[in-house]
Amino acid sequence: MAIAKRKEWSKYAVGEPSTKKNWTNPDCVPFNTVHHICHVSDAFRAFEDGKLRSTLVWDESKLRNTRTCVSWLSPNLWSAGSLYGNVRFDFAWQKLVEGKNFYWVEAMSRYHPPACRILITTKVPSLELEPYAVEAGDGPLYYDSTSGIWYCNGKLTGEFMLDCDLSLIDCQAVGFEKHHERFCRKDGSRCGDLGQRADDAGAKLIARLVAQKVVHNNPHLQKLFLSKETLNSECRYSWIRILNSFSRIETGGNITHKHPAASPIAIAMLDRFAAERSFKQLGALFSTPEELELTLRHGAVSAFGISASKVPKAEDE
Repeated sequence: MAIAKRKEWSKYAVGEPSTKKNWTNPDCVPFNTVHHICHVSDAFRAFEDGKLRSTLVWDESKLRNTRTCVSWLSPNLWSAGSLYGNVRFDFAWQKLVEGKNFYWVEAMSRYHPPACRILITTKVPSLELEPYAVEAGDGPLYYDSTSGIWYCNGKLTGEFMLDCDLSLIDCQAVGFEKHHERFCRKDGSRCGDLGQRADDAGAKLIARLVAQKVVHNNPHLQKLFLSKETLNSECRYSWIRILNSFSRIETGGNITHKHPAASPIAIAMLDRFAAERSFKQLGALFSTPEELELTLRHGAVSAFGISASKVPKAEDE
């Protein structure tokens, strides 16, 4: 009698769902949101394009010579910081995968923890890959069709590869993560963002988006930063980070928030802040720190389409 070959994914299978309230088994984690994390510069380009563009698989994956372009997603977040950058785009998993087929690609066993890669597509893969049955429960990704709950093995890194672009219309929210101190999957040790804090990265992105009017008059993009008609908690901290940086400027000029030059000056300051260039000389043109902050807050009103009362002040930290 022939013995069935054990699937590569079997050693990474999810465990049993927890039966205890307020406890999740680490090898069987329910999820409904997945994340794409990238560097600030790549995130800004995504906002300009209105989508996260799929890219060629370039690492040691078996797909690297197939010209397959994918968008990377994961249910995981790591306390030590992200290897992929600082800016997190959140997507509803069920909506992304509805009507698509799953194929096992590989397990990157030398990664710590191991990374399990699954291709999700409506096409026939250019490389012969084994179909992955999500309802079987014998691998790192499991769908319980009875309860409608998806599970992943939280002890591993789930790397889900969608062979399409990700429209920001389908994105639920934008948030920020700390970049890992020593490792970066994009630029390695050359990455200039190693160890960058979440709020620092968020401040740079928001400053550049506001300065260059990328999200103005675009409800689909504006909503990614908002919760209940105000900035969501992560964007709020980043916005206050901007205000605090500008509050240290020694003012003494004659520009108030009502002056016609106030907005253009503030925009130039935000652009320079995002590029980590000096902006103190421009800030000195304002009559007081309060007038400068008021001008900045008016800029946020215009950018995010919210009322002035909903824009945080520096003192709201």
